[in-house]
Formats: sequence, C-alpha cells, structure tokens
Amino acid sequence: MVETYHVHTHVSFFLNGQQIAMPSSVGSVQVTPTDHCYYAIHTHDRSGKVHVEAPAPGLFTLGQLFAIWGQPLGPTDVGGNPGLPVVIYLVDGTTASRYQGDFAAIELKSRRGIVIQMGTTIAEIPRYTWFGS
Repeated sequence: MVETYHVHTHVSFFLNGQQIAMPSSVGSVQVTPTDHCYYAIHTHDRSGKVHVEAPAPGLFTLGQLFAIWGQPLGPTDVGGNPGLPVVIYLVDGTTASRYQGDFAAIELKSRRGIVIQMGTTIAEIPRYTWFGS
C-alpha cells in the first residue's frame, strides 16, 4: 500500500480504576509465517498507540478501530466489559475534556489521547508523552 497519510492516536483503557492494555496486532492479518497485511487502522504492540496509515487523508474513527478489533463500543459495554458505566475523555495537547457524543464517531487524530474509563472513576486523566511522530 502506498502510504501518504500517517498519524498516531493513543488509546488508554481503565477498568474500575486499573489500567488495562489494548491487544497487540489489532488490524494485522498474518498472510504467511513471515509476512503481515495491515488494515489502515492497526496496532503493533500493547502500548495503546494506534497507527493510521492510509493512501490518503480521510476520516478514521474509534468505531472503525473497534469494528476491526471485533469488540463492542457503547455506553455500557466497551471491549467486552458489559454492565459498567463508560466515560471517554479526549486529550488534545494539554487540554482534556469529557466526550459527549457517539463513541464510534471519535476521530483518530494525530497525537490525540483517548482515555476510556469503565466502571469507577479514575483519579487522574493520563497524558501520553509523544516522541517522534
């Protein structure tokens, strides 16, 4: 794939106050023992860093990431953790704000942090430190 659009977003998950990791290789399909094919939205590791790599700029969303992952994304079930209240915070630069809208519509923007709180309230909204791109 020719890649002209490449941004990173960080997604953090907290379950009843404890941070949990996003799986590695979301959006990665192993086509041979030594070769992978990637969706435009994917992860490489469990750090929470989500890669958006596409042939052209476009609208890439949290809903698309969860659809690729095959997990639910809703106000009472995120990632297969049903029955808990969910709050999402967006961190853009030094500003953090509670998101009030359709979770699936959240845009995966360059250097944006998305903090997903499931269950009890977290003590502090984390900020991801960006190095390089």
